[in-house]
Amino acid sequence: MTTEHRDAAAESAGAWLPSLIGEQLGLDGQRLPVDRPLGEIGIDSLTAAQLSVEVEERTGATIPLERFLGEETLQDLVLELDRAEQGAGA
Repeated sequence: MTTEHRDAAAESAGAWLPSLIGEQLGLDGQRLPVDRPLGEIGIDSLTAAQLSVEVEERTGATIPLERFLGEETLQDLVLELDRAEQGAGA
């Protein structure tokens, strides 16, 4: 595990994922709706691909770009990433 991955593991996805998505969309990440499908908040296929790569680089977890385009919510991804980090740390 790289230093970057260890740093991400110490921080909940809820703390950094909204900011990452907001940065990509030019929005305030802390104001993104956590319960609305990501496909409805302006994520296009290029942005989804960039987010998928950034999440994998940060955490080592693979989130297919299709998940950023569909019915999955920000809350769904945060919970999954946090569970994956907890499982990796066990």
